[in-house]
Amino acid sequence: MELTTGIKFSKNNGDAQVNVEEMFEGKKQKGTQLILDGGVLLATSYQDIRDGQVFLTGAIHYNEDGTVRSKNVYTPQSAIPSTMRPGQEVRVQFTDTQTSTHYPLAGLSDKITTSTRTDKRDFSITFLGWERLELGGRRFPDACKFELRDVGGKSKGKSGEYVWYAQGYGVIMTDKLDKDGDVQPAYRIALTKIISAP
Repeated sequence: MELTTGIKFSKNNGDAQVNVEEMFEGKKQKGTQLILDGGVLLATSYQDIRDGQVFLTGAIHYNEDGTVRSKNVYTPQSAIPSTMRPGQEVRVQFTDTQTSTHYPLAGLSDKITTSTRTDKRDFSITFLGWERLELGGRRFPDACKFELRDVGGKSKGKSGEYVWYAQGYGVIMTDKLDKDGDVQPAYRIALTKIISAP
């Protein structure tokens, strides 16, 4: 479950995804940037891959002008094995501490302030197996299919999502599941064009 720095692709919703390596919480980490249609950086999600495991470490969300809107730090990080067998389920639990920056509003305030909130996160990841996909003119012969479910939040029934992960690329397709566990075709997000693949 490695990300290759420099891979960039567009998706059917108009957004782009770029794999980066940069500093987060004092350590160089792999990350996935989400760039909105029009070129605006929305967020970067970070992960630390070491000792055969993936640790989700946090995320940064940005304002349209590139300033930081919020920073999420996940502690302690739960490990996701980088190699799983079909049917294997992993529970991922961590504390999500979000620090948000609030910028002055004309006529209301001239100060930049911050606020912090903490939430517990608890979800399951089940490896469903490998699938052959062809997206954006490229074959992915062994895309890993996972089922993600929020087991500690406000989700209802069997809602969650299917996620397909390709080595080097990261998440290349997602399907939303409703409360009955049925796929919602209108909400599929998938790679449509590879922009760069070093």
